[in-house]
Amino acid sequence: MDQIEPKYGDSFEGVLLETFRDDQVSRPRVKPVAVLPSWLKVEFPRHLREANPIGTLFRADVYVRQKHYPDGAPKGPLYLRANNNTIIKIAEPTSDKVQIAVQRRGTISGRAYDYFIIQSSYDSVQKRLFALRGVAYGAPEMATASRSVASIRRERSALIVEYARLRSEGFCEACDSPAPFIRRNDDPYLEVHHIVSLAEGGEDHPKNVVAICPNCHARVTHGKDGVSYNSLIKKRVVEIEAGLMKITTEG
Repeated sequence: MDQIEPKYGDSFEGVLLETFRDDQVSRPRVKPVAVLPSWLKVEFPRHLREANPIGTLFRADVYVRQKHYPDGAPKGPLYLRANNNTIIKIAEPTSDKVQIAVQRRGTISGRAYDYFIIQSSYDSVQKRLFALRGVAYGAPEMATASRSVASIRRERSALIVEYARLRSEGFCEACDSPAPFIRRNDDPYLEVHHIVSLAEGGEDHPKNVVAICPNCHARVTHGKDGVSYNSLIKKRVVEIEAGLMKITTEG
């Protein structure tokens, strides 16, 4: 993805942002991900930087700012200011151990922090699954000057495919058989199927996708009982999603 070179006064909608630990300063900071250069620092609410682990993802509208001398000459590098009213938490880090920043007591400046690694409540696969689930069930994003409809659809489609494969835990969500083989990247091989195809108005949504083995995929597509089998798969996905909703709510 090509990066945009920002200019003073520019504004961007729905920019993906990430909390990170800066080697130059003690306090946790925020940087843009992918579209804008990562060297840009972001003016971001301190309570959100402190309350969320390092690596937490947000989206927000941002404005390109720069400090100036009294005579109007630019002072220092460009930076971003997040519009606090637009900040949306997207996902937490997926590691089974996460790093949090805690403000050190007794310091005059209040800018000294200590970092601690804590064990997460879920394993890394579950954390990633629930993080993606939160995005998948969220409201669809609007296209902006910096993000086209096509780019948003591609991002969402890739997210939903990953979600379905994680949800399956390596087993066909139609027949319960294990994936027939392991990919070169060590992931189980399952094919993601849209229950109602995108061409027929189906959505990239957790309840409309299923990770299934090649045999079941061929049965749905070419089998004599393909339509009825597809209906059975749809009912099963509804049950699976209801179970995940219960886990997420009780967790």
